[in-house]
Amino acid sequence: MAVFYQELNKLVNEGLAELQSSVTAGKTPNNPVSETHFMSAWITKVIKQQRYDHCVAKTLLGWQQMARSMGKQAQLKLKFEHLGWALSGVLTEEGTTSAVKAEQLDAFYSALQQLDWVVATEYEVNRKVTHHTDGQASLVVCAKQLKEAFDEAGRLAKPLSVYVRGNIQQCIDLAYQQGLLLYKVTDYKSLVKYHGEYILYPDNAGDYLPELPTRAVE
Repeated sequence: MAVFYQELNKLVNEGLAELQSSVTAGKTPNNPVSETHFMSAWITKVIKQQRYDHCVAKTLLGWQQMARSMGKQAQLKLKFEHLGWALSGVLTEEGTTSAVKAEQLDAFYSALQQLDWVVATEYEVNRKVTHHTDGQASLVVCAKQLKEAFDEAGRLAKPLSVYVRGNIQQCIDLAYQQGLLLYKVTDYKSLVKYHGEYILYPDNAGDYLPELPTRAVE
């Protein structure tokens, strides 16, 4: 069975490669409108051909709908490039992800705290949790879930929820700097009042699109 992030990485790279080949051959003009048209047609073609594993079918259909409704504003080429760049930062040379370790999470906490975020990991999260920070940005992790999420070797073995209130893009970027991808469940309402819920998956291997870190300027 295909792994979502590997299949996603494959289709993103193949889509961009086929676009570049079409541009190089003079079949597709090198401008945003033409490139978007190519990517839209390419996505429709690979859906019909069932070229990629079913695990990415929902993602492809979402992109197809986006292209139809937004036209060139869908910016599919940029989305593919951004995804390819983000995935390249967490993939090994063999195209797999590495184990997520406790020290990566600790470094993530420290990076947040250096920017005046409150990091709360000492309480159990339930439906009655209200975390008061007087408006200060905060990250909350359930103490019980945190304890159970890592194995004896300090590797993340179960999905771990983190609850975020504040500049979410900053949070995503700081996580990525430590080799962590965040997967959104909700950006506001969650078990922790006023916080959105995001998930850290073992090996960074979620089964849907991760939140994308700010792309480095090349």
